[in-house]
Amino acid sequence: MKAKDIMRKNVVTVKSYLTVSELAKVFTERCISGAPVVDQSGRVIGVVSQTDLVNARSGQSSGIPLFHAAEDEPTTAVGMHYEVMDGTRVEEIMTPGAISYDEETPVAELARAMTERHIHRVLVTRKGRLVGIVTTMDMIQALLPSPKRRKPAARPASKHGRRHR
Repeated sequence: MKAKDIMRKNVVTVKSYLTVSELAKVFTERCISGAPVVDQSGRVIGVVSQTDLVNARSGQSSGIPLFHAAEDEPTTAVGMHYEVMDGTRVEEIMTPGAISYDEETPVAELARAMTERHIHRVLVTRKGRLVGIVTTMDMIQALLPSPKRRKPAARPASKHGRRHR
């Protein structure tokens, strides 16, 4: 299995000039925890995550998770808590540069890099251009059996649920 097989193709990117409040809104509305940062020409210049947002809050913690999902709806954002901040911009809190791999990279290599570097997302490129992103959630989903490969559930042999001998 390769990066292109598990990557998300519709990558949410953010501009470096967004304020952290605007960034938090993007994360909440799009149900994401991080995004590549692009310059005016669309070139990736860094990555920003909810961890960067937390760190930007100068260690102030309310005890409320920054981003969380409803228990029964893992892909639906319940909300994001953030303090009213000054005009701090994404470019001030992002991690410059980005770890990227070609779309033909084996998933095992991505997993190894993510584990060794303690990161939750890698960018996927084709001829140097951003074409996707692989997150830890994508890795977990890749481990699950595909619905096409699952065996059908066992059915009773009769309509009354008893098996005939």
